[in-house]
Amino acid sequence: MYGVVRSEAAGPPGIRVVVISGVRIYLQGLAHLLRAEEGFEVTGTASGVESAVPLLRQARVDVVLLDMTGDMAGERGLDALHRLAGSTPVPLVVLGIPDRAAEVVACAEAGIAGYVTNENSFADLTGTLRSATRGEFAWQAQVAAGLVVRLAAFARERRASPVPQLTGRELEIVALIDAGLSNKEIAARLHIQLTTVKNHVHNVLEKLGVGRRSDAAAAVRRHQLLSVPVIGLPAVRDEPAGSVS
Repeated sequence: MYGVVRSEAAGPPGIRVVVISGVRIYLQGLAHLLRAEEGFEVTGTASGVESAVPLLRQARVDVVLLDMTGDMAGERGLDALHRLAGSTPVPLVVLGIPDRAAEVVACAEAGIAGYVTNENSFADLTGTLRSATRGEFAWQAQVAAGLVVRLAAFARERRASPVPQLTGRELEIVALIDAGLSNKEIAARLHIQLTTVKNHVHNVLEKLGVGRRSDAAAAVRRHQLLSVPVIGLPAVRDEPAGSVS
């Protein structure tokens, strides 16, 4: 049944790939092509990040291929990419993003190990997957320039902005927001009242100087208060988080 994670039978030794796509024909087609390619093994497929995470925790995987076309284009795909990057250390390769500096740099900030555009070929895809497993990242010149500009901007922002003082509980809630949980789900996860969660979120937004929940985790990452989003954090005391040098 579509949407259910399916582990594949063991095949010849090769690069072990998990394929994620919300479009069924793309999911089946990519998996079929990779299985037929020498040196690759599809260890599983999933229709979304949520269904892929359990597989990534159970199976031995060398690289993840995430389709970011269709409904996964833009902010929705970036949100999914952030959740996926926070759930696994496995290298992530994204498929179907425009070959423009802004889009590629945004994905790089989320933690990708490689990307393939709509104009690239299947040979380009397999080459990118191989490169990702070796820790190599191929950039277009304009993308590399865009990344340098973005890194310089981050450095200026960090020098100009004081580090916000968030409590341990507030950091915990930001991590769960980054994992995609709603206020109601956070309240249930932490066993606290919904109004308490809303108060914490309000305080976090004020301290970080942002207006939306989705911007909070990005701001926390910018100040390096939160290295990765964590799902299912244990409760912590409301003590101020230490300053970052």
